[in-house]
Amino acid sequence: MKQLKKYIVVLCGALTVGLGGCNDFLDIYDPAVVTPDYYDTKEGQEKLVVNLYARYRSVFTTYVLQYLGTDMYISCDESPAAAQFNGYNADLSGLSGTIDTYWATLYKIVQEANILLARCTPEIAGRDYDRLVAKGRILRAMAYYYLVETFGGVPLLTGENTAAGDVIGEVTRAGEEEIYRFIVAELEASLGKLPEKAEAAGELSDTALKHLLGKIYLTRAYRDYARPDDAASAVGLFEEVIASTHYGLLPRFGDVFDENNQNNKEIIWAIQYGTDKNYNGSGNPIHTQFGFNITALYPGMFALDQQEYSSMMRNIWTNPRVHEWFRHPAQDSRYEATFRFEFAVNDPTNERYGQTGIYMPHWDDTSGDDRGAVHFYPFRTASGDYNWYPALGMMGWSTDCMPMCRKFRETKIEWGGKGTREDAVIRMADTYLLLAEAYLLAGRPDAALEKVNAILRRAAGSEENYEVLKIASASELTLDRLLEERGCELFGEHDRWFDLKRTGTLLARARLNPLVEHYDNLSEKHLVRPIPYNERIKLKGLSQNEGYNN
Repeated sequence: MKQLKKYIVVLCGALTVGLGGCNDFLDIYDPAVVTPDYYDTKEGQEKLVVNLYARYRSVFTTYVLQYLGTDMYISCDESPAAAQFNGYNADLSGLSGTIDTYWATLYKIVQEANILLARCTPEIAGRDYDRLVAKGRILRAMAYYYLVETFGGVPLLTGENTAAGDVIGEVTRAGEEEIYRFIVAELEASLGKLPEKAEAAGELSDTALKHLLGKIYLTRAYRDYARPDDAASAVGLFEEVIASTHYGLLPRFGDVFDENNQNNKEIIWAIQYGTDKNYNGSGNPIHTQFGFNITALYPGMFALDQQEYSSMMRNIWTNPRVHEWFRHPAQDSRYEATFRFEFAVNDPTNERYGQTGIYMPHWDDTSGDDRGAVHFYPFRTASGDYNWYPALGMMGWSTDCMPMCRKFRETKIEWGGKGTREDAVIRMADTYLLLAEAYLLAGRPDAALEKVNAILRRAAGSEENYEVLKIASASELTLDRLLEERGCELFGEHDRWFDLKRTGTLLARARLNPLVEHYDNLSEKHLVRPIPYNERIKLKGLSQNEGYNN
């Protein structure tokens, strides 16, 4: 075991220190069977892939970097992290613990993928060789996508460094163009190596790979180092995904996120959790986001009832203007499926038990009908300002109430318990909207309109409603309109910050966030985040991004 401990320490010291220690590296394995050469076996390599999948839980629950500082979501407090990532204030630096952990997690994925790819051979893996190598390449390439989009140029490590003499002390930051060239090569080399349909829930498939590679081409197509055929390549791959016989849009939007309908035909790839506490980790927290603490704010009215609503962590608030993107809420099934507007008093000791306790009408309802609610919060105040804001003293807001997101509701766990539902990362509606974006970029607005209207037709649910919802002409489908349609369809799903960066709209659209405007510090430097201080002091050659301190 002394030899094993040395092996782990060396691995954690190679560009991955800062994750909070190395104790979790082999926790999912039986210590009785783990030896330093464990990853020279097929069993060890299969379990290494499982570990790579599990690490992506942390990537996709780093909500501060995905949601805050965008046009759709705002912070609920005045904490340093909120000011740094939502307000882009001057305190944002490499000293941020969030930045440090995110970098370390992604390089953990890189290093473990490097081990897999260095040790997996046809002799060891047999008929599964191509499958294992493809998964390692895809998961490593995805990590580099988030690294390069978050930090700009980063060290490009492709070899295993687990021996005692392999500890890295000096690095060179590869340029963005080089990293994108590497990502594309790795993903292209993996095409056709996985089944078109995932073998099991949570597994990657060739269809998921095509979606990811299409997104990489599309992202690069906006950059000054784009290849002439990037947009066309993205179009071709997205069209192949949409043509899949294994995946497709469900007929009803509400069915996509039905907790009894997980891993449905629309979900191309999702991070898995489940009810087994041995494998659930800290659980999927998405059901606790995008709401308010109803039981604490309204004592004596609402019970701790997981069947009704989640124990909201009150981390992320919906920018009220997002509601206006649902241009015709009465005809758009996504609006009611995404948000909950009415709450009955459910504390049996309250004299108004069973009556309406809180009511927030649809944003376009100006009738003044309060439905007899104890607390009535229309979309706008009497003076015409937005009303659904958190109670932030510095902004003069006091309502502290907004429609709760119910898209990710969990009704089968205890109050405050760990979330068990899958976390959808790639789904078919996203493919349609990315394809529309690629068509816009390629100068084919009519083709783009067709794909967006396919999403709106599903949202409408009937031809009568569709006549109201559809975008009538290609001239109306601007990039901003497309981003707003993405917001309606994909509310609460991942990568909003990365979507805005990809499309070159972050600096403009983030100004729709009232706290970004309040701090008034957003600039070009914020198109990348600062390099972690802990890494820079250990690694010679790891310079800080321009404009950041520490």
